[in-house]
Amino acid sequence: MTERLREIAARLREISAELEGGEELADARAAQLAAEAAELAGEAVEEANREAREAASAG
Repeated sequence: MTERLREIAARLREISAELEGGEELADARAAQLAAEAAELAGEAVEEANREAREAASAG
């Protein structure tokens, strides 16, 4: 796992904790967090695919 994937995973955990926290979030903040999570998830898929391509071409 690359450093970037670790960073993405850590941020997604932070977002999850904030969304699941006991305090009520404003709809705008919840939407902002959801959008960030979606963007990060897409980036994680791209990064994982890149790693897989590199591994396949190396071996």
